[in-house]
Amino acid sequence: MKSQYKLLVTDIDGTIANKNGEISDIDLKDLRKIHKAGVMISLCTGRPAGGCAKVLDRLSMDGFHIFFDGALVTDSTLTEEIYIKPIGSELVRQICTLASYNEIIIELFSKSGFFVSNPNPLTDIHGRLLNFKPIIADFDTICTQEKIVLGCLVTPAHEEMRIMSLFRELDGSLTFSSTINPTRPDIRLINITATGVTKGTASEALITYLGLNKENVMAIGDGANDITLLSSAGLAIAMKNAPENLKNIANYVTEDVEHNGVAKAINKFFY
Repeated sequence: MKSQYKLLVTDIDGTIANKNGEISDIDLKDLRKIHKAGVMISLCTGRPAGGCAKVLDRLSMDGFHIFFDGALVTDSTLTEEIYIKPIGSELVRQICTLASYNEIIIELFSKSGFFVSNPNPLTDIHGRLLNFKPIIADFDTICTQEKIVLGCLVTPAHEEMRIMSLFRELDGSLTFSSTINPTRPDIRLINITATGVTKGTASEALITYLGLNKENVMAIGDGANDITLLSSAGLAIAMKNAPENLKNIANYVTEDVEHNGVAKAINKFFY
């Protein structure tokens, strides 16, 4: 293998995980092949750290990963944290109050915890998608005891724009991004993180920590929240199903996840 790339940073859903949430044998084989040759593999996802256990087990690779849309960079055991940017406790209270007043489902995530104030069918669905069971908790207590790195508004797709408008007053104090799990396109997950949190900022922190240069990094993604990630890498790869604004900044557009786009990109640029 002859390649200048020492780190591959990849999104999960829609990139290495298909609509069933699974990594294909073909993609896995090529990821493992370059990892065995010395390339570091890092996940970069909007998912909470605790919701990536199944993917991490499937990969079976040591290393550092980016979770919560860039609010946390840590190893897979969550013990070696190299970057974290939590939401201020007063802002957490504000989003919880606003959600409660408007009867909107909100979930809170710390580095390793998943908290809800009441049981709810949509939260149960989200928990099953993540393979991560929520804990019923008092949010006032959680705000003082935990560093909250992500709030998540869970809503039917048709309610997304209305709910985003209700939280517009906090835009600027917080970062909002909407994501879709391919297995449930009828549900929207509106992620809330501290202002300044992006996948790109977290990727830059990881690259610096590892002592690498941008030119040593290849990044792959399929969504609008991957724009900053791809911009942080020397080689930017967009999936075929990505939006045009992501494709426009990419150096190369590979196949979609259902046609092993990650494996095709690996074989093009690592060999």
